[in-house]
Amino acid sequence: MKMMLVLEDGSSFSGESFGAEAEVCGWVHNDYGVVGYQETLTDPDNRGMLVNMTYPLIGNYGVNAEDGESDRAQASALLVRERSRIVSNWRAEGSLSDWMKERGVVGMDGVDTRTLALRLRDRGEMRGVIAPAALPVAELLSKVRAYTLKGASKVPLAPELIRGAVSGDTMRHHVPVSGFTEDGRYRVVVWDLGIRRSCIAQLEAGGCQVVRAPFMVSWEEIGALRPEGVLISNGPGDPRDLAETAAQIRKALGKLPMIGVALGCQLLALAGGGRIGALKTGHHGVNYPVREAATGRDAITSQNHRLVIDAGSLAGTDFRVSHVNLNDGSVEGIAAEGLEATGVQFIPLFTDDGAPGAPFAEFIRRMERRRKAGA
Repeated sequence: MKMMLVLEDGSSFSGESFGAEAEVCGWVHNDYGVVGYQETLTDPDNRGMLVNMTYPLIGNYGVNAEDGESDRAQASALLVRERSRIVSNWRAEGSLSDWMKERGVVGMDGVDTRTLALRLRDRGEMRGVIAPAALPVAELLSKVRAYTLKGASKVPLAPELIRGAVSGDTMRHHVPVSGFTEDGRYRVVVWDLGIRRSCIAQLEAGGCQVVRAPFMVSWEEIGALRPEGVLISNGPGDPRDLAETAAQIRKALGKLPMIGVALGCQLLALAGGGRIGALKTGHHGVNYPVREAATGRDAITSQNHRLVIDAGSLAGTDFRVSHVNLNDGSVEGIAAEGLEATGVQFIPLFTDDGAPGAPFAEFIRRMERRRKAGA
């Protein structure tokens, strides 16, 4: 079927359908990864997104049961220049097109992804609608512009996005009754806003026992489990929609080591008195250079965010800027040493030898020091 993407600025892009065939509205952004399309589609941060892949050939190594970052498809649509008709990889268990069709993800093949990428870069990320090309452009433009209205029922706010992104097991109104087992591992509660599986895997590789708690629970409920550390996870949506969660995080500051990742980092900043703004073009994909202020060390990171912490707003708070993006100077991390709280905008990745990424490794060392000190 002939399909069309219409952006809210009136521009349009044509293509052929693959995967599921449906009409869908959402926020459109570029993803600059060469590989990792399955991780992108299952990343909870991408809940409801229409993702434009800038690498021209997508789907050539298929999909498998191991590489998903969550237990479901999260993105609403995938736009590609050319989808591979051939699947060639020893780990492949099926084709990308079939996987998307089974999970209701709309695909557009043959899109001029380069022109689309440049438009989003130059004019800023925006919302769009994908629909059959037979529909009038004016009708589709009217739909997407209605969708952009702030507070409109069609525009999902962060709580709604999170509820759709996380698994049902963690969406209870209370933390698990059983809590932790006394097996010697570090007891970590994840404030689950849509955590990536790879983040949990890194904590477990570092000797942590993880209990996932839904984002709407209170600090008192989490504290009753006697955790040694708290991770505020990544997830979809605008942290400014989560004022109550930020208020609960504020109660927890200084009680035990805390780390926030992506959305969790932004919530830490809000809890500490900071403000959140938006980038014209977000950071989505890989190869983003980040410098750690204290050491001067640089790292190449994986990221997926459009909102960003206002550096100036941290003045007078307990937090300082700990990491900076070397491309645009934006805040990539914050730290409050006296509160044992840190946050990073990028997604920590396993090291080459299978150890937790540096932010998680430091978080685990804090718990280790407190345990040795008898805290």
